[in-house]
Amino acid sequence: MPPASSYGVGEEEFQELLAEQRGVCAICRRPDPEHLDHDHRTGWVRGILCFNCNGGLGQFKDNADVLARAITYLRGTTWQRVLIHPGVFQMCSPTRGRPPSQRS
Repeated sequence: MPPASSYGVGEEEFQELLAEQRGVCAICRRPDPEHLDHDHRTGWVRGILCFNCNGGLGQFKDNADVLARAITYLRGTTWQRVLIHPGVFQMCSPTRGRPPSQRS
């Protein structure tokens, strides 16, 4: 990562921002983040992130729509065993259809 000064932020401002974040990553809240995050379109600084969170945003190309779909995916794709007949189970996901009706 380029030094913080590349984004117009000196060491003192970096430390002030880190203090405002209580010394933790702005996303995952783990201590001692080191990466100054910025909007690639505008160049504006958003906060300080840990290596993993900074890389994660980069992998998603800072696209909020894609990140929202990823959140929906994570929240809704827990596969579960559903009893469809005595002694018979089927794996299903809440976002990928419904379990078969008890009548079928």
